[in-house]
Amino acid sequence: MEQTYTAEEFKEKMYSNLKVRPSDSVILMCSIFIASIGLNMNSIPIIIGAMLISPLMTPILSIGLALSLYDMKLLRAGVRLLLVQVAVSLTVATIYFAISPITYASNEIIARTEPTIWDVIIAFAGGTAGIIGAQKKMSNNIVPGVAIATALMPPLCTVGYSIATWNVDYLIGSSYLFVINCAFIAIATFIGVKFMGISQVLTKQDANHKKINRLLIGLSVLIVVPSIFSATTLVQDSIVRTGINNFIEEEFSEAIIISQDYQKDDDLLLVTTTGKRLTEEELADIESRLPDYGLHAIELSVTQVPDLNGLSGEQAARILQDYLESRLQQFNLFDSRQIDLEDLPFELQNEMN
Repeated sequence: MEQTYTAEEFKEKMYSNLKVRPSDSVILMCSIFIASIGLNMNSIPIIIGAMLISPLMTPILSIGLALSLYDMKLLRAGVRLLLVQVAVSLTVATIYFAISPITYASNEIIARTEPTIWDVIIAFAGGTAGIIGAQKKMSNNIVPGVAIATALMPPLCTVGYSIATWNVDYLIGSSYLFVINCAFIAIATFIGVKFMGISQVLTKQDANHKKINRLLIGLSVLIVVPSIFSATTLVQDSIVRTGINNFIEEEFSEAIIISQDYQKDDDLLLVTTTGKRLTEEELADIESRLPDYGLHAIELSVTQVPDLNGLSGEQAARILQDYLESRLQQFNLFDSRQIDLEDLPFELQNEMN
């Protein structure tokens, strides 16, 4: 018995899967609702569960197949189903986040707002595996695995969160991630169908195939360029923060670090220490070694708090008050008596506690 669909059977299967069924819409609504809760609660297992039941892969694979076969009828059906699914998903996600009492952006939400070149690679690899798995007749775990790897649902949920909270930056980032996933799954499907010989069986080359190939290449470049820039920024930021941690650990090894704050926009590293007091010459010498850690453009500002163990309670309280007032000024909060503690940044709350 054949374990894979023939080219004709595979095409018919795709056509039959592109019908807009109420049952599939209900499954999609459940999936997006579960994924929204998972993102809201910062729960990875819940998010994975939502992706397992998501039917979003089907129209994207169909779009890739249609482009490979130059089948405009199949392409229109795939695009129509995808648009319906996206509309349903955004509606459910937006309504959920609009009524959810948890309004802050969790780490899982933030993670879907800065796509990089690695997301492009994952989507392409996932699309390649997805089209291979979709051609198999026997039940397999390839397509569910691709659904998890490419993570189509979380970006859509994040778009819904962005709409509900009017966050334009998150809206742009999460929408871009969803476009990356859809585009490169479809492109990988297009290439996979060519390599598997399905398109050669079902179609003959015509005048449109070169135009479609050029269109896909142009679309790929257009989508990839911003992701490369984002990845470069992410790598550079990671290198800087690693350098800062190494610098603090090695150059202030004899001091007690109360806090460290890197202000990226100003290229300023703020360090507050206690314990051994450093002279101006020692601080200048430490600052001169910043380039050794790859921190060429960063300026160092050190605030030294006297060792509180050797002070009276009144002296310690006064020093801490002065320190907290300086920290408040850094956050543009000038009158601490009129500020609710809950309105302060989390780091500063810990310091005041």
